[in-house]
Amino acid sequence: MKNDIRAEKLMKEAKIILDEVQQLFKGANWNLAIRRAQEVVELVLKGLLAQLGVDYPKIHDVAPVFKKSLKKTKLDVNDDFLKWLERFSTDLFFKRTPSFYFEAEYDEEEAKEAVEGANKVFEFGKNFIETLKKNQLKKENHTNL
Repeated sequence: MKNDIRAEKLMKEAKIILDEVQQLFKGANWNLAIRRAQEVVELVLKGLLAQLGVDYPKIHDVAPVFKKSLKKTKLDVNDDFLKWLERFSTDLFFKRTPSFYFEAEYDEEEAKEAVEGANKVFEFGKNFIETLKKNQLKKENHTNL
């Protein structure tokens, strides 16, 4: 499968799960909302890595890989955002299993933070993937000259 098609499929799944996250939050299912928010972040970052042509690892917290891969490009992403993204992704990674099995009980505020963060990551991913596509198209056109 081509990288851009894989990226598109991963982003599509992230959007479907993000919609589920909204419903879970509205239904006061805090733990499951957190678990599913983590999945959104994971899928978005894997979609971006696929678009970058990076063979992403089959792990749940790929933010460090994304950050490292991004530094190899000449694309500018706000450093504060990247630091936040890495912390947020790692935090959700550590909440992933305990939230699913009720080994920890999360409250509305924690779930709200997870939902808002997942939305932020999805919007970033949606916009950044378009930037990546435009840059790749420019490179292809420049190479063909």
